[in-house]
Amino acid sequence: MEENRGLKALETLVFDRDLCTMCGACAQMCPYLVPWKGRIVKLHDCDLPEGRCYEYCPRTRVQLDDLQEAVFGTTEVDPEMGVVRRVLATRAKDPEMRGKAQTAGSTSAIVALALEEGIVDGALLTRKGDELLSEGVVVRDPARVWECAGSSYVASPTLATLNRKRWSREEKLAVVGIPCQILALAKMRRSKFPNPTARPKVVLTVGLFCTWALNFGPFSRFIRERFKGESILGMDITPPPDRLLLVKTQQGTQALPLDDIRPFIRPTCAICWDMTSELADISIGTLEGRSGWNTLVVRSQLGEEILDRAVERGLLEVEEMRKEELAHLKEASLLKKRRAILALKERKEGGSGYLDPIPRWAHLVEVASEEVAR
Repeated sequence: MEENRGLKALETLVFDRDLCTMCGACAQMCPYLVPWKGRIVKLHDCDLPEGRCYEYCPRTRVQLDDLQEAVFGTTEVDPEMGVVRRVLATRAKDPEMRGKAQTAGSTSAIVALALEEGIVDGALLTRKGDELLSEGVVVRDPARVWECAGSSYVASPTLATLNRKRWSREEKLAVVGIPCQILALAKMRRSKFPNPTARPKVVLTVGLFCTWALNFGPFSRFIRERFKGESILGMDITPPPDRLLLVKTQQGTQALPLDDIRPFIRPTCAICWDMTSELADISIGTLEGRSGWNTLVVRSQLGEEILDRAVERGLLEVEEMRKEELAHLKEASLLKKRRAILALKERKEGGSGYLDPIPRWAHLVEVASEEVAR
C-alpha cells in the first residue's frame, strides 16, 4: 500500500497529520531532519524510497507480534500489560536517594546498578534543558544518574542523541524512555538497515509509564504567561482524586488543575495504546495509592537478573503488589488501549496507522474490559 518508505512518506503519514511523538528517533541521522523547539524540522527534501527515519518512527506501521518476539522471544502476551514476568512495589532503599527522585528512585537505582556492575558502559537519560524542553544526555558515572531524576511531562527528542553523538566504538548502552521511545528503540534494534557509523548497542531498556506528553510550544507559552518572570524548577502530578499539576518555582509551589493543561497534550497521544512501556526490559511508574513507591514490571530475563541483583545489594526495597493495586493497574492500562483503538478506528487512516491492521490482541482487550467491568 505504501510505495514510499522514506522521508516523503514520513511527512505525509506522520508530520502532516500531527502524529509525531517527538521521540527523536528520526532526527540528526542525516542533514534533513533536526529537532528544534519541540518540533522535528525538515531542512531539505529527500527522494530515497526507503529510510531509517521512516523505519524507526513509532508512528509508522508496525507488526507488534514481530517486535514482541524479537525482544522477548514470545508472542504470548497479557492483554492488559504485554509480556509480564513479575509486578512488584519497589523503592530505592536509601532515603537520601529517594529524596532526589520524582517518586521513589527505582529507575535511578536500576540504572546506577547497571553502570556499576559493567552491564552497560553508559546510560541515555533525559535531563532538564533550556526552558521546559529536556534533552538527551549520556551518563557514564553512576553517581551522576541522580542528576537526571524527575519528570518534565514535555515531549523531548531524547533518542536524537543516539544519532547526534559521535561513538568511538560499539558501547553497551541502557536507555530510559517513555513508551513511544521504547517502541522506536525496538524498531531500531531489529532494523534491516546497517549502521553507517559506529553506534552503541542498546542492551537494556527501562520504560516509564506514560499516559500523555505535552506539546512544548503552546505549553511553554501558557506557563510563561501564568508564571511571568519566574524560573520553573520542577513539576509533578498528584495522584487521584486531586489530579493537579504542581509547578515549583523560586517563589514556591503552585497547583494547577490538569484540565488547564489538557489542551497542550500532543494529538498523537490519543492513538497510543501503551501505558506501561510494554517493549522494555523493565517498566516503572508511580504506584497510585501508596505514597513514595513505584510499580515495577519485569518483562525480560535481563530485567529479572538486574532486579535480583539490586535487591541482593540492598539498593532496592521490594514488596509484593496488593491485589487491588494490580487490578487498578490493569484496568488503567486497558482503558488506554481501548481509547487508542477507538481513536484509530475513528481516524480511518488505513495504511497510515502504526497499528494497521489492529493487532490480534484487540479482541482480548474487549474481553478483558468486560471482565473488569463485572
